[in-house]
Amino acid sequence: MKPTTWIQSRWNRLRAAHRAGMPALTVARAREITTRHPECGPAWKLLGSALIAMARYDEAEEAVRRSTALCPIDRLWIPLAEMGHLHKARGDYETAAAWYRRAIDAAPDEAGARIYLGGVLAQAGKLDEAEAVHRAATVCERGCRDEAFLNLGLVLRALDRPEEAAHCFEEA
Repeated sequence: MKPTTWIQSRWNRLRAAHRAGMPALTVARAREITTRHPECGPAWKLLGSALIAMARYDEAEEAVRRSTALCPIDRLWIPLAEMGHLHKARGDYETAAAWYRRAIDAAPDEAGARIYLGGVLAQAGKLDEAEAVHRAATVCERGCRDEAFLNLGLVLRALDRPEEAAHCFEEA
């Protein structure tokens, strides 16, 4: 099998395992790729995500760090946000928020990192801050603005502002 055919085949299998929510299989398939192609940053990122899902945080941190080092600058926000997910999973919301802020700095026009930051702020009970961050996400040029409106609506509902929340839900 040609090298490009091998990696494409393995990459498709890795993504399928990841999308199916099968972290153990994702780990096995990602390790197969990263062993043979250690320069494959996306495989390191998916490995990190799967290890987070399995609460193997130290291994996950190493994988995400490797993906960050290999990541092109225009996509750097993705592994930075993944590091936020790692700390959120550990229950360290402050550190998670710091990583999400780094992701925002790397891609200010991307809604995703703002959505993640707003979510962790809301979970930490910082609803006013979460509102501001989700509002900022609704005007981003890229990303899931509908999700930003949904999350903003949830925060506004928690703040007992049902009319504003309903408007956000309609926008979503």
